[in-house]
Amino acid sequence: MATLSLFLTLLAGGIAALSLCSALVVHFKSPKPRPRDDSENYSLCIDEKHERQRLGSLWDEARVDLSIIVPAYNEEERLPVLLNDIREYVAQRRESGSFSYELIIMDDGSKDRTSEVALEFARIHGICELRVVKHVVNRGKGGAVTQGVLSATGRHILFCDADGATRFSDIDA
Repeated sequence: MATLSLFLTLLAGGIAALSLCSALVVHFKSPKPRPRDDSENYSLCIDEKHERQRLGSLWDEARVDLSIIVPAYNEEERLPVLLNDIREYVAQRRESGSFSYELIIMDDGSKDRTSEVALEFARIHGICELRVVKHVVNRGKGGAVTQGVLSATGRHILFCDADGATRFSDIDA
């Protein structure tokens, strides 16, 4: 009986040591996000001051119900269709009760007018919840989504592509 107990203790210790080693390997070998350029710590929006606003953090206390993250690279043509779909979805959610959100467009180093189109849409429709973060260099879709999520302040986080492949009307269905 003592031999079995000793064996089980050693086995449990070995499993714990193996788990710890695995966790350390994953931690130290996993790629880390590229540090943000200082300008990437701020967003542009249509507030009355027209100032850059410091980004929130995923680790802050939630300030809104839903954070919508849209990674966008050279999406000036397709973005308005998605933004209109989001606008209709938000209006419907607000009719059914109190609902707050933020919309973060992650301009991933676009060479076109993606940021300007998003901000102009916000001005026309009075969407002060829309913020644009401009990456200095293209990080790729994964990098844009990661940085958007890290900047989110919502209780729930949703990301969608700018191409409109997912319709917002399908979310609550």
